[in-house]
Amino acid sequence: MSLRYAILGSLSSCPSSGYDLALQFGLGLGWFWSASHSQIYPELKRLEEAGLIEGTLTTVGEKLEKRMYSITPTGIDSLVSFVTDSPNYPPNRDPERVQLIFSDLSSVENVRRHLEAHVRHYIKRRDVERPILDSIADGRHERVQMRLAGKAPAQQAFTILLRELAYGGDIERAELEIAWAQRALRALDEYVRRYPLTDEGKASARSSDSVAVDEHESDDARLA
Repeated sequence: MSLRYAILGSLSSCPSSGYDLALQFGLGLGWFWSASHSQIYPELKRLEEAGLIEGTLTTVGEKLEKRMYSITPTGIDSLVSFVTDSPNYPPNRDPERVQLIFSDLSSVENVRRHLEAHVRHYIKRRDVERPILDSIADGRHERVQMRLAGKAPAQQAFTILLRELAYGGDIERAELEIAWAQRALRALDEYVRRYPLTDEGKASARSSDSVAVDEHESDDARLA
């Protein structure tokens, strides 16, 4: 997948400025495809030159002009071709697991910090996505509502279903990562009990029971 299809997909919901698109990539869409301003604007220019989108200058207020982009029929055709193709999975690149595998060169305490950070990262990811999913389900998500406008009930239900599957699946993936890291912390505690101090003096006997995670984040945030 490339940035162009994420942009075309977003524009298939409603016309947007480059700034609007940047906001989308900073919110819900960004969980599935990350892009910065410096990537979005050059891609908009390429899409317009290719005839996949068209831009129109509009006036905001008295003097300010901004360029609004809409997807063209050719752009729709390109997007349809993309979504009907087989999924394209990139090569595996997981820096977190690579770090973990070779962390036998560090210390137990370093591995503990690594795992605690992993839990916090995925708690944050899950807790940000849940409200997005809720807003889609109860009709408060503005951009989804724009996409639903004028569609038949069956098509509206299909549009909502696909978003519930995407966000719900990502939440489940986050919960799996949280559970895995919590099991890993318990396994690390068991290692420390069996080997209180390595020959190199790297292992620490500090229990993960003392890990401080704000209780208000989530009950799942406890690392014990």
